[in-house]
Amino acid sequence: MKRKFNLNMSRVLLFGGLLLAISACKEEELIFPPQVGQGTEVTEKRPTARPSNLTYVSAFNKNVEIYWPELSDRVVKAQIKYTDAGTEKVLDVTKFDTPVIIPLSEVKAYEFALQYFTADGTPSKVTKTELSPRPYEADFKMSSLLVNPVAGGVTFIFPKTSERAIPGTISYVLDGKQMKQAFNANIMDTVRIQNLSDETKIIDFTVNLNDEVWNRNLTSQNQTAPGLLVYKAILPTLNYSYDANNVVLNWVNNTGDPIDVTYTFDIAGDIKTANVIGSTAAAGSLKLDVAGRGGVMKATVASEGGISTEQIFDIYAPIDRSAWSAEVSSIETNEGAANGKASSLIDGDINTYWHSTWSSGSFNYPHWFVVNLGKEEMLSKIGMIRRHNNTTGGFKTFNIEVSLNGTSWTMVSQNLTFNSEVATATWQDFVITPVNARYVRITMTAPYRVGATSTHLAEFRAYRK
Repeated sequence: MKRKFNLNMSRVLLFGGLLLAISACKEEELIFPPQVGQGTEVTEKRPTARPSNLTYVSAFNKNVEIYWPELSDRVVKAQIKYTDAGTEKVLDVTKFDTPVIIPLSEVKAYEFALQYFTADGTPSKVTKTELSPRPYEADFKMSSLLVNPVAGGVTFIFPKTSERAIPGTISYVLDGKQMKQAFNANIMDTVRIQNLSDETKIIDFTVNLNDEVWNRNLTSQNQTAPGLLVYKAILPTLNYSYDANNVVLNWVNNTGDPIDVTYTFDIAGDIKTANVIGSTAAAGSLKLDVAGRGGVMKATVASEGGISTEQIFDIYAPIDRSAWSAEVSSIETNEGAANGKASSLIDGDINTYWHSTWSSGSFNYPHWFVVNLGKEEMLSKIGMIRRHNNTTGGFKTFNIEVSLNGTSWTMVSQNLTFNSEVATATWQDFVITPVNARYVRITMTAPYRVGATSTHLAEFRAYRK
């Protein structure tokens, strides 16, 4: 009897072991998906075909989407459990060739528990995933709206969220007139309001999105001024220079937008014109041969949205200094080889200077210098710049005289003020009534600082009209 009991116990143990092995194999087969390398993916991008992994998508309009991979033919059902608004939800899925869309009540993190079942009800292990739905599409677009001033207008940029058209309008008042521009978000994700020429005026914009599919009608208010028109940005950079007999109009265009520039030069009724169309050059220029003369230069700049008023420049042509010579009332020999002497006034170098005598002899005011222009010129303007490394000892008041022969002088302007103590050495120009002259005499009548007896000056220049 004892031997028989032992035999029966062995059979029981063997049978139990087989059951456990079968159960274990069955569970292993159902650890889904059974294919190697498959798992769970959480993303905001929908797969274009059946994914290799189980894919969760955080979708707009408070939805979550689940895309299924290829599953074992033993799987007949998937069960999804989650809690929404305090209620546990159970969703059974038996069709795996289309995604499952789960609407949710809030934009927050949800936990989803997913389990597969075979035909005989054997469950797989539970996979848990946490993700959040996205807000209503129209709400997201409105909350992410970017409003930017651009040249002559304002742009409204909506994030592209789908291919679905969402109607919208932008309303505003311009010059007392109610304006409205309609658009379809997604189809037109950037809306530009143009023809706003006054960059100093803040405009109230009302933006509306009406998504009838999800019953979302949204409105927002935006206050902004339009951007500076391109031509207005160019105007402050206009300047001119001389290149031999040519006057060159220069400008800077850092916008990259095309501009049209028209340039005229009036030399005593002789009108010369140059222009450029659609220039995008960062550093632009136009050149006119004016025979080295002065005159009136006019320029206009046009860009998308408008054209500038005429910019008028009264141009004085620099007189060629190659034949000039100079005399002075006195010189100081202790100022170094490049300084003190008369030629330092007309050498074209503002870092050298003339200095009257201070170390010996008489050095009281007045002091003077004479510049021989080399030939008779129609003198219209003179300029001077102070010594670059000294703000003391300079002169304050002076007279301008001219002569055709160097002996007979005519006073053309007197008691003018020159600032010898200006913080930075810069040119100071003085316009005079045009007069024929070969010689120019500057007489310095008083010091800028009381008590100073000598004087100095870096450079002299002259212009004709």
